[in-house]
Amino acid sequence: MHIVLVLVTIRPEMRTEFEQALLHNARESVGHDRGCRRFDVSQHADDPNRWVLHEVYDDPAAHAHHRQPPHFLAYHAVAARAVIEKTVFRCVSRHVS
Repeated sequence: MHIVLVLVTIRPEMRTEFEQALLHNARESVGHDRGCRRFDVSQHADDPNRWVLHEVYDDPAAHAHHRQPPHFLAYHAVAARAVIEKTVFRCVSRHVS
């Protein structure tokens, strides 16, 4: 599994627009993107402008494919204006016995 963990901080005035675009992207990704197994979205309990995205794909190619459909491009356009800080971790799952 290819896992992508994204931490973002957004502009407060963009919160509603960002949330709508992000949630739409997550729903469409899980529903329609080949190889997208999970797309969980969390908002920081004490700071509503901080978000965590936890995405799980079959492989890096599935993640690359996810970045092409219209729902991602619409989210990306909003995020380009909203995000003021972003950290991305690309991980490989390890099974614990």
